[in-house]
Amino acid sequence: MRASREAQRVAAVHARLYARIPTFECIEGCTDCCGPVPWSTHELRAAGLTQPPPERADGCCAFSLKGGCDVHANRPLMCRLFGAVEDLRCPHGRGPLVPLPAEAGHDLVRRYKRLNAMP
Repeated sequence: MRASREAQRVAAVHARLYARIPTFECIEGCTDCCGPVPWSTHELRAAGLTQPPPERADGCCAFSLKGGCDVHANRPLMCRLFGAVEDLRCPHGRGPLVPLPAEAGHDLVRRYKRLNAMP
């Protein structure tokens, strides 16, 4: 029961972090920003994984094979930040009308690392 409550708390904090990130539409089929990223235990479970996907030889994410993201709805925080933060711009100029300021993006990453005890 206690582990379940902790998992719910962690899921709620992830949801709050994600909610602070402005959304936008990517170019359909583009995977230019898809590379290895950190995954929290919560994110792995949400995507139906037990461990992060293996890195491909070309440096692309394992989920970007079909010209899109197979886990887009459950993608990790870093994937959500790319293109939405001033200092993580999309190479094709896509992004929200008002991007998240760089310091706010860095703050989200700090909170994410603390929540997930990442070095």
